[in-house]
Amino acid sequence: MNYKPQDVVNKQLNKFIAVAVFTIALAVYVLTLARSLSFWDCGEYITCSSILGVPHPPGNPFYILLGRFFTALAGNHFSHTMIVNFMSAFFSALAVMFTYLITVKFITMWIKKEETHFAYLTGFIAAMYIAFSFTFWSNAIEAEVYGGLAFFLNLIIYLTLVYVEESKEFSHQNYLVLIIYLFFLGFGVHQTVLQLAPAVLFIVIYPNICQAYKNKEKFWSWLGIYLAGLIILYVTFNQIGQAISVPDLSKIAFALGIIGILYYYFRDQVKGRTWLIAVFLTIVAFSTHIFLLVRSAHRPFINEGYPHNWELFKNYVLRTQYGTTSFFTRNAGVWHQINHSFLRYFGWQFFHADSISALFNIPIKVTEAVVHAIVFVLGLNGMVYHYKKNKHSFAYLLAFFLMASLAMVFVMNQKVQEVRDRDYFFVTAYNLWAIWMAIGCLGFIKDGWKISKVLGYVLLMIALLLPVLNYTSQYWIHDRHKELVALGYGQNILNSLEENAIIFTNGDNDTFPVWYAQAVSDPYAHEFIWEATDIDPTPHTREIIESAMQFKDSTLAGIRRDVSVANLSLLNTPWYIKQLRDKEGIEFNMPEWHIDNCQIDQASALYPRRLPQDTRVKIKGTENVPGFDIVIKSGEVLYVKDLAVIQIIKDNYGKRPIYFAVTVSETTGFGNNLRNEGMVDRLVPTRGGDQFDISRLTANIDSVYSYASIFDDTVYKDDNMLRLLNNYGAAFMRASTYFRMEKDLDSAIYYMQESLKFIQDKQRFYRTLASLYSESGLSILDSIDQIPEEEKQKYIDEAYSRFENMIYYNRYNKDIPSVLYSIALDYHTYQQSIDLLTKLASYAPEGHDIEEINKLIDNLETMKNR
Repeated sequence: MNYKPQDVVNKQLNKFIAVAVFTIALAVYVLTLARSLSFWDCGEYITCSSILGVPHPPGNPFYILLGRFFTALAGNHFSHTMIVNFMSAFFSALAVMFTYLITVKFITMWIKKEETHFAYLTGFIAAMYIAFSFTFWSNAIEAEVYGGLAFFLNLIIYLTLVYVEESKEFSHQNYLVLIIYLFFLGFGVHQTVLQLAPAVLFIVIYPNICQAYKNKEKFWSWLGIYLAGLIILYVTFNQIGQAISVPDLSKIAFALGIIGILYYYFRDQVKGRTWLIAVFLTIVAFSTHIFLLVRSAHRPFINEGYPHNWELFKNYVLRTQYGTTSFFTRNAGVWHQINHSFLRYFGWQFFHADSISALFNIPIKVTEAVVHAIVFVLGLNGMVYHYKKNKHSFAYLLAFFLMASLAMVFVMNQKVQEVRDRDYFFVTAYNLWAIWMAIGCLGFIKDGWKISKVLGYVLLMIALLLPVLNYTSQYWIHDRHKELVALGYGQNILNSLEENAIIFTNGDNDTFPVWYAQAVSDPYAHEFIWEATDIDPTPHTREIIESAMQFKDSTLAGIRRDVSVANLSLLNTPWYIKQLRDKEGIEFNMPEWHIDNCQIDQASALYPRRLPQDTRVKIKGTENVPGFDIVIKSGEVLYVKDLAVIQIIKDNYGKRPIYFAVTVSETTGFGNNLRNEGMVDRLVPTRGGDQFDISRLTANIDSVYSYASIFDDTVYKDDNMLRLLNNYGAAFMRASTYFRMEKDLDSAIYYMQESLKFIQDKQRFYRTLASLYSESGLSILDSIDQIPEEEKQKYIDEAYSRFENMIYYNRYNKDIPSVLYSIALDYHTYQQSIDLLTKLASYAPEGHDIEEINKLIDNLETMKNR
């Protein structure tokens, strides 16, 4: 049984198929590629690539440098957004190509030369499965790091197999040095690239050790002993690290332990020069992180973490702002993490059940059961067939899969409730499972062939058609080429604001699209600026705003650069407070010491505190802008961000317009002093529970905002988009509420109907809409006496058309029959009520007594004929 891949394929044909696989994947990715930004981190990555910014920790420096290189190369001739999005498509297509090559390598460990066409077929099927799987395809069409990560991991797996094929007694160590270099270069794209390192190490030493040890049990015994020793080492240094405040000491000790074991065993086979070259290339690969130190010191527009010195740089790369993690302190139950955070995502990957259910008109539960069974059976058969054909080849793939799946679940240690779905962490596991699915197809075909050629050909056709079905079911939900929802969201927030405004935002999806719109020239974006009102800027305010604008105009190329964005999540950090003060023109009149020590010294004015009593906060006005007070109740905890918000408002109120995005739920006691104007709430001196500026609100939602692609049914909207679109619906509902109070029922109905276009759970509001139609119809009938006789019938018909809509939206209301009956009695509109009662009876809605409705109809018929 072979320990290594065999040289049995036609190299030219193999290369041709690999290039064809790459071309197919890239073509589809380009067709479905996002033309603008998408939600979550995409806006940040595009912006940082365009301006050479510093994104959230750990920075992904090699990815940003690549993005900046290509956007700088393009200049103003091509959209920076398209270039960065295309990077994902390009690297993902390369990863698909390497999936094909990896699969062929695995299969050549047992297949004969005259049967290599089966290797090509299996590799092609595996590549098509992963290319058009849910998460992989999503990563390929937007500006994310995971396409690059997939490329590095698949390239490393492929080179590992090439090394195993070429190596004899630890020869060809240049491959190993290259793999080490790629690991640490890929580390600059995403740190989880190192997750496969133990599997690579196992596969590199496994063939040599197995051949050296005649008694294989001895190898496995020593492997178990060393693993136990490494775990003890980790636990011991974890305790020491906690005691001396070096939380990552355990991981460093674990890595050094592995290096020590390797050096002890292979000091004779691996020359000292090779060790030195490996260390040198590791440093070279890691040197992309120097960009973070250097660029951060120049304080670009996005400069998260401000890693300009060693201490901040170390914390940034080690991601300490997200808290320390331990393998032994679980954030959720292990089974929950396996089931909810891995297997649930696994069920999304192949054969999109909702699309297939709709296409074939099959119940969704049945569809899910069938497609999950197909994925499981193909993969399981692939594992069994793989094991039977070559146990060593199976062990290699199993090692990669375990590190990418169960080990990744263990390391990522996800919480019970994450901010967003984290399926992208496990895409390598799904990639490897796709290989087993393809091998499973091969197993079925070969077994079928043994029974009869006809059955073999049938199974071959099924094996080829299944990836086509997967592709077809996934295409619509991955077609982003017309999707502009995220761009509209960011620009609509900005265009709601008056000139030189300050706006507090909450998280990724109301901050990154705004930063992107300000920084990146997007051909689909448009700018609108409201003239500032009710402000009284001082000469100092004008001076620092002018300075901030000089900085932004020299760096940014987007819209509404006059606006200063203050993200509440980041306001817990001293570096961000200084960034707002020094680069955004936001006054923050507090000594430097208090800012620097906000999280570590109770003497700082910004140190978090629980209020012992009700506390009044006085916001001073200016000559033309009245001040106001707020009271924060005793027992409330004020975090750094809350204290920073209060200080910013104290220092800037009346000098610049101040807003909160409607996505901000915690407004630090200012909630009753906010006046809604659409997607933003303006800080005002008046106090009230539900304030809004109706003229500004309607102008924004009717004329200023862009709703591009929202109403295009050919554009797929995921759950996150649909949830965010509810904020537009809420704005229209506020307008409807206002006009209802003003007795302008036509306008109230219009805005309520418009609001429902953005809201998914429409049924919740049908009763309100029905009530509006009822009030409107009655209002028309109330004025019927003032209408000329010849026009009365037209008005009566109009009123009853409103009542008909009332029935449509509230047909389950048991009071409707009596309401229509009473209207007929009051206004002598017997026939109209008879018609609507008849229509209501035809609906036969639950809860209505049809006999009672018929009695009312008979009574009205009698009255009509008197």
